[in-house]
Amino acid sequence: MPRTPEEIAEEARNAISPFCVEECKAYCCRKGYLVITKEEVDIMCGRRMEELTQKKSLKLLPDGKYSLFLGNPGGCPSLKDNKCMIHKNPKRPDTCKAFPIFIEGDTVNLSQRCLAVKQEKLYPYVAEMLKAGYKIVEMEEKKTT
Repeated sequence: MPRTPEEIAEEARNAISPFCVEECKAYCCRKGYLVITKEEVDIMCGRRMEELTQKKSLKLLPDGKYSLFLGNPGGCPSLKDNKCMIHKNPKRPDTCKAFPIFIEGDTVNLSQRCLAVKQEKLYPYVAEMLKAGYKIVEMEEKKTT
């Protein structure tokens, strides 16, 4: 029985994990913005919420979500030595769980922010998804301020 794209994506994410820490140095966690909920802010920022708000790294958006700027020295507040300190937390942001492969119906979106995607390290997994009939799209990076 063919694997689902979610199963393939999960294996792909696990396969690039050493690359992310050792070579890429968690680039995705040190650049751009992340739109998160209040609960996710509490998980990611903890006691640093006020400090990040004062530095304008964390902003409340009109829809009640927050924009977290990851480009400060050190990157994401949950990042330490290029490793995510909340990676095993089931309540970490869905974007973090899914990165760099986002599945919507029969479309598989690959984030161009990911160096593994840019270096085609996901090729065997992408090939399997294509063979199964899924459409592959390389996503443009969005900015939220």
